Amino acid sequence: MKSVITLYLRFTGREYSPLQKILSMVPGFIIFLVISPFLIFQLSLYISGFIPVVFPRGIELGIMVVSFLIAIALMTWALLELWFKGNGTPAPITPTHRLVTTGPYKWSRNPIELGTNIYFLSLGIFFDALITGFFCMFFGLVLGTAYIKLIEEKEMVVRFGEAYKKYLQSVPFMALPFLFKLKAESLNKEDIV
Repeated sequence: MKSVITLYLRFTGREYSPLQKILSMVPGFIIFLVISPFLIFQLSLYISGFIPVVFPRGIELGIMVVSFLIAIALMTWALLELWFKGNGTPAPITPTHRLVTTGPYKWSRNPIELGTNIYFLSLGIFFDALITGFFCMFFGLVLGTAYIKLIEEKEMVVRFGEAYKKYLQSVPFMALPFLFKLKAESLNKEDIV
């Protein structure tokens, strides 16, 4: 993992043109929005075949539409924050120059990952059923979390130092703000007892 982090660090501090930034994201779009969803869907479809749970298709499609719209809006918002406030992209070869803690990043450290998993949910529902969508979301979460914990967070600590360490402690990994608040309140209650 250190060699991957070292490779990523070679791209920091450079200035990139808008065209370079756009082109750097193309492989990520293909990998994370086409290839990996297809593979995750195939695995999820196989596993969901063993679970005889059926929901009305109208309800499934309603959940699919809402989840797809939320996913696209969240990923787009997060990408724009990285582009304009961080002067970079989510692609490791055109990283941000500044730590972005605004927009969706003020309540989730990984809004793009959160949006991607919601996107996986919508694809699983669209191409099969709600249960397949849940499996797609689960497997996407496992793979995405592994990457973030093993590589991305370590690389960010090297790039942004103490500022990122404080950010790690103050903003939840991928939770909604009210869930993080509930966790913080329960931790404070334990301190009182």
